[in-house]
Amino acid sequence: MDLAARTDQACLTATYLGANGWLLAFPGGPRVLVDPWLTGPLQFGPGDWLLKGELAAPQPVPTDLDLLLLTQGLSDHCHPPSLALLPKSLPVVASPSGAQRAQNLGFLSVTALRPGERHCLTGLTITATAGAPVPQVENGYLLEHSSGRLYLEPHGFLS
Repeated sequence: MDLAARTDQACLTATYLGANGWLLAFPGGPRVLVDPWLTGPLQFGPGDWLLKGELAAPQPVPTDLDLLLLTQGLSDHCHPPSLALLPKSLPVVASPSGAQRAQNLGFLSVTALRPGERHCLTGLTITATAGAPVPQVENGYLLEHSSGRLYLEPHGFLS
């Protein structure tokens, strides 16, 4: 499913990838992959008896990415088999727990943001906000670009 937000002549494209995953394409700016689950099972807890999800079919890995944005370090937002498909040179912006997991998976450029902190990338300003407490507070993000603004928090939690 593609959604478009129009501001003047520029259009942000948001493609839903399933679960918590999105591909955001800012006009004339970066392509941002958010919380991808692209392949393999998704498991929580001490074993798959607690929660196990299966994809109907593996998702293709998006190309020409400029940034991986992770809201959390939990597996449904920071899915190790999916992240293993991405180039380790892809810059990552993440919550502290997501940043730790990305570093452990070998990503080379990882920026951890706490609520209130900002990071800029090719015309995109990312401001971390306090997201849902699941159980520790994770991140929401305000994304600001010349084509518009977007608030993203996977649980609908507004700080």
